[in-house]
Amino acid sequence: MAKGVPSPPHQTERSAIPAQPGYQVIGHRISRTSMILQSVSLVLLLALSATWVVVWSSLPRIEGRQPVAGIQLGATITRDALGVPRIAAKTDHDAYFALGWVHAQDRMWQMEVQRRVGAGRLAELAGEAGLPNDRFMRTLGVYRQAQRDFEHLDRPTRDALSSYAAGVNAWLTEYRLRLPMEYTATGLRPEPWTVADSLVWQKLMALQLAGNWHDDVLRAQLLRSLDPKRVQDLFPATPADAPVTLSAEGGRALLQAVPDTAATAPASNIWVLSGKHSATGKPLLANDPHLGFRAPIPWYLAEIEAPAIRLTGATVPGVPFHIIAHNFRIAWGFTSTQADTVDLFVEKQASDTAYKTPEGSRPFQTRDEIIKIKGAADLVLTVRETRHGPVISDLAGQQGVAGPGEVVAFSSTLLAEKDLTAQALRRMGAARDWTGFTAALKDLHAPVLNVGYADLDGNIGFMTAGRLPHRKSGNGTIPARGWTVEGDWTGWVPTAKLPQAFNPKAGMLINANNKVSGDKLPYLITASWPEAYRAQRIKDVLEAKGRPPASVAEMAALQTDAVSLQALELKELLNGHDFRSDATRQAAQRLLEWDGRADRDRAEPLILAAWLNRLNRAIFADELKDRFEAVAQPRPTLLMEALTRRRHWCDDITTPEPESCEEMVERSLEQALGDLTAAWGPDQAKWRWGKAHQARFDNPVLGRVPLLGRLANLAVATDGDDYTVARGTYRAEAGGAVFPHLHGAGLRVVFDLSDLSASRFVIATGQSGQPLSRHYDDMLREWRDGHLPWPTAAKGKAVLSLERNR
Repeated sequence: MAKGVPSPPHQTERSAIPAQPGYQVIGHRISRTSMILQSVSLVLLLALSATWVVVWSSLPRIEGRQPVAGIQLGATITRDALGVPRIAAKTDHDAYFALGWVHAQDRMWQMEVQRRVGAGRLAELAGEAGLPNDRFMRTLGVYRQAQRDFEHLDRPTRDALSSYAAGVNAWLTEYRLRLPMEYTATGLRPEPWTVADSLVWQKLMALQLAGNWHDDVLRAQLLRSLDPKRVQDLFPATPADAPVTLSAEGGRALLQAVPDTAATAPASNIWVLSGKHSATGKPLLANDPHLGFRAPIPWYLAEIEAPAIRLTGATVPGVPFHIIAHNFRIAWGFTSTQADTVDLFVEKQASDTAYKTPEGSRPFQTRDEIIKIKGAADLVLTVRETRHGPVISDLAGQQGVAGPGEVVAFSSTLLAEKDLTAQALRRMGAARDWTGFTAALKDLHAPVLNVGYADLDGNIGFMTAGRLPHRKSGNGTIPARGWTVEGDWTGWVPTAKLPQAFNPKAGMLINANNKVSGDKLPYLITASWPEAYRAQRIKDVLEAKGRPPASVAEMAALQTDAVSLQALELKELLNGHDFRSDATRQAAQRLLEWDGRADRDRAEPLILAAWLNRLNRAIFADELKDRFEAVAQPRPTLLMEALTRRRHWCDDITTPEPESCEEMVERSLEQALGDLTAAWGPDQAKWRWGKAHQARFDNPVLGRVPLLGRLANLAVATDGDDYTVARGTYRAEAGGAVFPHLHGAGLRVVFDLSDLSASRFVIATGQSGQPLSRHYDDMLREWRDGHLPWPTAAKGKAVLSLERNR
């Protein structure tokens, strides 16, 4: 050691050196705990920074010049203040290519999930939670049928689908490292987009809009345990001599095997006014299709201009054709017809490999489907098919669904060969008049839809379109005996014989899923139509005495009308009751004085919903037992019948003493008030429908991520109930005091045929599927309040040019 250089201090001396104020002695003063905490903090900071980069980099590029492979002459994409794209292209190929590009930019994850649902490949993403969907879709063979359909389409439609797929794939290639957050969260890498991925959407819609075939199973179940007359009370179309085909337990197992993705909940409103009823002297057409809510909503607004294409309106991400739109000559929209296009057939087995037919035994057609499951071994699903369709009772594990040695087959128009629906959508957009439009509708096969029409020449029209089966016998409301010819489909109802109207004298056409024609039709559309409350309300408003000619603003206001005609009917059941408690008297008086407007800032719609929830359960649950949940949503017509003409339902069969309907009315109201008091406090004047009735738009993946879920899941207080024009379909949550709004008009549009550029649109969430985008929810409150903001003003535009990659 050199002289003058101090020797190193001992450890004990080092530890005694005091820290200078404001400084940390590095390396020996910091504790092990502090080191761990700082290390963890650093890792978290780096992870958050990386996540932030991934999240923001996934937002779409909307300005500048983008060289891209696969485009021909190029296209410009101009986005307005709401993020709605206007595509201008010099070739039709480039127009469809650019639409595929913008759909992928804004909604690629939604498109991913949609194609996986249809292809039966959800379990690859969601693990065993996706198995119910995959087993059902693979059994039906929905995606296989979509693949076969492509070859039957005309050349322009095939070209459009191929051009669109090329646009999606160009984006996937260019942005493979900057995909939506969901891909990062799930570890999934997207496969190339195919034409079948686009076609399968229509199959899913046909399945969801196929009338309520689930009721066919429920009817068959109930016939095992209830008097047939009681079943007729619940389902008036049930034949009095209906054969008992499904076991009670087997029917339940069959329903449980049907996934939520195949649940039916169809609804929509449309009305068309001729020029004599409008302020401009030209037609007006209003349309708002109703589907289940999620974030983002299924609809996407877009405008396209190319040599043979000029379209403005609503598209569906994953599909190259406008669904509800105008082409600057004509405008159109849809509602669901509620047509019965699905039948179930009970087949008798002749052996393990064959089944009986009127001509003798026939072998099952079989195929094996390999379902990949995230985190588990592959599942091999053996699918059997009969002459009527795939055997779906195998999904229930053969637990005695029907009788001994019997299986249940699924027959549907969506599985029929040579489905040209995609071709119909393309041709509708190219039509210039009623003749060309109805010619295009001949290609619309599934689902069966009601189509409203208007054109610049002042014409209005309405047509039911789609494949409607001719049955050998029966009305399709219960499973038929497959070993006979009863219930067999013998062909399709000719398009020319389907209901239609052109320029009716009344100058008005209205449909809200109500019955489309009288009883004199020589064929059956459905044996069970929904209540006509919404259609009646629209008619009442439009035909009101002294009403001035309608404007676009008035049409939009009617779309958010919240007068509940079912509420006005049902509240009269309280008339004449001498209620015992002050609370029930007060609540009853509130309802009796109420004008029926299901406004979010009122207490009355909340009281009514809670009361109907309790009343419906009190009347029907004792006899239906564990099958009650299938009819848990109150049906006003059914309740009115039970409380007036069929009062035997009011007696609770689980008690020794008979109960009267009057007792049930009062007891249910008391119980409902108890539910509401527990949730919202004792002061009825402070109760609000909007607090209990909120439209929920949940994001299925990001909505479950901590912190991010608060951005990804959307909710807003809404007006309406299941029977108002402003459709507010809800489901009572446990406790009977909260009624989330789960289904309704995700799109609203009013077409103005005096100036189609002045037509107005709104969707329920926003254009983007990414929660950090300002366009994720920027239309939500406009939608709730009945404002239709698009087309927007020119400000806030951004232009992206897609150019040929040389």
